[in-house]
Amino acid sequence: MNEPLERKAIQIARALADPTRLNILRVLLQHPELSCGDLADRFPVAQSTVSHHLNILMNAELVAMRKQGQHHYFRAQRETLCAFARWLATLEQTECDSLHPKEEVHYG
Repeated sequence: MNEPLERKAIQIARALADPTRLNILRVLLQHPELSCGDLADRFPVAQSTVSHHLNILMNAELVAMRKQGQHHYFRAQRETLCAFARWLATLEQTECDSLHPKEEVHYG
């Protein structure tokens, strides 16, 4: 595997492992863009906490930000999410193909 790609995928996986960050991304995927304040109104955490989560999502390139005056607007980076999904699919092709039918994994 391409080492830089794998490092990026690990960074994305870590960013998405937090339930609040995952939910922030879900909200952003449903809107063209939202301000940090708009996002903070949707979650039971302080705006500074939302800002911290947004920084982690931006470092993973899952979220982009644009500044307008004193306001910061955030949008989901669908390209990064799709690239991560394609990377996960390559794992499935190499790792899951060796599963026997009786070894199926069930979640829930």
